[in-house]
Amino acid sequence: MKSIVVGVISIFLLASAPVTAQEIRKERVQFKPGEIGATMKGHLKGAQTVDYLLSAKSGQTLVVILEASNPSTYFNVTAPGTETALFIGSTSGNRFVGNGPKDGDYTVRVYLMRNAARRGAKATYTINFAVADNDQSTAAVVPSDTASTKYDASGKVKCSAGTPTLDQWCGFRVVRDLPKKTADIWVENIALQSEVRYRLLHYENNVFSTDDKAKLSWQRQDDSWWVSVDGKEFYLIPDALIHGG
Repeated sequence: MKSIVVGVISIFLLASAPVTAQEIRKERVQFKPGEIGATMKGHLKGAQTVDYLLSAKSGQTLVVILEASNPSTYFNVTAPGTETALFIGSTSGNRFVGNGPKDGDYTVRVYLMRNAARRGAKATYTINFAVADNDQSTAAVVPSDTASTKYDASGKVKCSAGTPTLDQWCGFRVVRDLPKKTADIWVENIALQSEVRYRLLHYENNVFSTDDKAKLSWQRQDDSWWVSVDGKEFYLIPDALIHGG
């Protein structure tokens, strides 16, 4: 009888044992000279975890955007010298924009959720990083080659600089989250004539926001949104761009 009890306890302990210890790989995020953004790719299987070390100073804006083949893939962001995450992807999504509270290396941990890790699930992913001062737009994180990022659509929208004439065309790319009715729109910054840089517009609940301290205003115009940035950049964003169709 005693051997039976011991056997039952052993089976219970095996069943309740945690998933195999995390295999954590560390990688340093490095930007090319003159750039504030970088794109990296990776893959996970089971309990494998990747820690990306992202150097930033207090007050700088950090942007992390994750795109993964497995929806159970998330990331957390932890500030230097702390163990408590300032961003948890499993509850907040796969897009982080925030100001760094201190100087040092921020840890961006990419992982599979526990239930997926237990099954030995796999994931491939692309992760975009940006670190910018207050007077810089972190939209430069967008890679110029759309093949490296899964966009839902791309094309051109009406735009203009200086005056709201909307008599020019700017290229755009969009990633939609249809269940949440949100969209991230990268549009060529019409105010920067000498180089191709992107303005990031985030849409949610009829509200637009951006990733720097620019002042936005917007209003309906037929089946589109007329968006002004600092009274210097003007874009016409159709509903179909945001919601598809």
